[in-house]
Amino acid sequence: MKKILFSDIDGTIAKDNLPITYKDQEAVKKLRTQGHYFSFCTGRNIQETKLVTPYFEYDYLVLNNGAMIVDQNDQVLYRKQIKNEIAKEILKESYQKYPYLNYTFFDGQQTYGYINQKTCILTENGYQEIAGDFLEILDHTQDDIDIVCAFHPQEKLDEILEIQKQIHQKYVGIHATLNVVYLDITVDCTKGSGLKKLCSLLDQEVISYCIGDSYNDLDMFEKADHAYTFNRVEKQIKEKTEKQVDYVYEVINDMLEGE
Repeated sequence: MKKILFSDIDGTIAKDNLPITYKDQEAVKKLRTQGHYFSFCTGRNIQETKLVTPYFEYDYLVLNNGAMIVDQNDQVLYRKQIKNEIAKEILKESYQKYPYLNYTFFDGQQTYGYINQKTCILTENGYQEIAGDFLEILDHTQDDIDIVCAFHPQEKLDEILEIQKQIHQKYVGIHATLNVVYLDITVDCTKGSGLKKLCSLLDQEVISYCIGDSYNDLDMFEKADHAYTFNRVEKQIKEKTEKQVDYVYEVINDMLEGE
């Protein structure tokens, strides 16, 4: 039976958009050469993820904490977005209450940011300041929004947790997921639901493996057949997995054992 590995990105297989070790790159290539699948499973949107994908072979991308799935040819297999007016309302209310926080949103084409109180766009070189007002750009956005993100410049959590609480109290069908210090706001999806959805879209049964390092990976751990995390993470995360490793390639070694 074929197997599929779902891997988180940041802190798991890449750091600052670069591979943590070339051994992970080689292992992913070997996994696919032997007929199995590799998928990133991330809170990142597709533009952010494309900063990492040049370094790895892959079959699928589970994006926006499960709200979007594309294949290696960027064909969209599944997508759920936040309604335009709801995304705007969330961003504006958060900005008005906490104007010193950082915010981003992705409209399917471009990631816009309000970073350190400057209007920015995401480029291949990171966020670059542009002319214009962040809220005016938001107002002129007509399409639905894939994902909204909020985070504190000093990585504090009090305000972020308050925004999360307010969103869950006010909105039905909107999920605010804490990813270490980032609050990812999407439709009601998780990495776990994205994992299950992709497995259901494949034309054969597969055995699913996953690895991640944070609390937004917990539902993925629950939904996968085999869940891994790292020796370095908090005890509460380790307790949700069956095995701990130091690198992703160790998971792939387990997957290919005996083949």
